[in-house]
Amino acid sequence: MAEALNGAPSGSLSLDDQYYTFSSVVFYAEAYHGKRILLLNGRVNNLEYGSYAPDAPPDVFLADAGFRERWLSPQRYYICVEQPRVGRIRALIAPGALYTLIESGGKFVFSNQPVT
Repeated sequence: MAEALNGAPSGSLSLDDQYYTFSSVVFYAEAYHGKRILLLNGRVNNLEYGSYAPDAPPDVFLADAGFRERWLSPQRYYICVEQPRVGRIRALIAPGALYTLIESGGKFVFSNQPVT
């Protein structure tokens, strides 16, 4: 998955739900080292408490509405999603706005734009 992201056109990366599910992708996706990774509904478990701290970056944790707005914008976005949550992601966005970059072991990386 990380190799697919490294070879794909530049864009912003989001992770659905819990960070640790895709932490290895972030670690190995050299294209995203030093870049801000966004978390969709990622205020769970050990990240919840710190995400509300006064000095926590406000734009890292996305709710559904913020994700949808970004996803439907002209900028390229990627999101890593586990298979059971794909239907929920599809329901959030416009039909036809979810393009598969790669699928592996029940995990997906989607883009909001076609990837060749």
